[in-house]
Amino acid sequence: MFRGDYNFFDYKYNISGYNGQDFGSFPQILYIVLSVVIISGVLFAYKKSINDTVKKTLRATGVFLIVFYICKTSWESYYDITQGGGFNYYLLPLDTCSIVMWASLMAGFCKGRIRDLAASWMATGCIVGGVANMLVLSAFKYYPFLSFGAFYSMIWHLLMVLSGLLLIVTDYVEMNYRTVLKGFVFHLAFSAVAIPVNYLFGFDFMLYKDLGGIPVFEGIAASFTDRSMGWINPIMMLCLYFAAFNAVYLITAGIRKLKCRRAE
Repeated sequence: MFRGDYNFFDYKYNISGYNGQDFGSFPQILYIVLSVVIISGVLFAYKKSINDTVKKTLRATGVFLIVFYICKTSWESYYDITQGGGFNYYLLPLDTCSIVMWASLMAGFCKGRIRDLAASWMATGCIVGGVANMLVLSAFKYYPFLSFGAFYSMIWHLLMVLSGLLLIVTDYVEMNYRTVLKGFVFHLAFSAVAIPVNYLFGFDFMLYKDLGGIPVFEGIAASFTDRSMGWINPIMMLCLYFAAFNAVYLITAGIRKLKCRRAE
């Protein structure tokens, strides 16, 4: 595990001697193992919790994530601006992983359809985004394991997976195919903001413009852009999101069928 000349709150440009050594190495594996242990323990503890307890947990999670996001954004912006880089607009809460802030609050505080849509997204899209980032935690490319930059990303994506699975395990969300559709509708609402912003200002929020970082599909998106057919990219990304939502549903449905057979 990397130990160099840096403090916990040092910014990436001030950490000397670190060139991404922890990315894909033991610290990243350790993070995944610890996450599995933590998630398993929390889900076991909450398994028989009533909806009121889950609701309070969702509210607390949403408030924590917003405060955590503000702290991290302020910290990073301070370094970016004071070091002459200017404000990093990718810090705006328009990416897929930012949705969990609003979804957890809506699922905890709201009622009726809004609560249902938000909770459905957390039981599908939230898990997809969390797992994808936990497995390939790009923060380790810039920050060592024992730093705030890595700590923020590790905690954030762990909570995404944990909160989504919590709703499934406690039956706060009834997992059926309608859950996939409702979760995707919630996802589309945020996409309706991200996609125009991407094409107006050249960003790649929610990966709709360039599909940045997605193996194979990133290259396909680039070829469409080169041929002035970039409008296909968000459609392709929407299809990938929808497929991933379905994958979560199929896995949970398979696990439940297996449990029912064992119970018989």
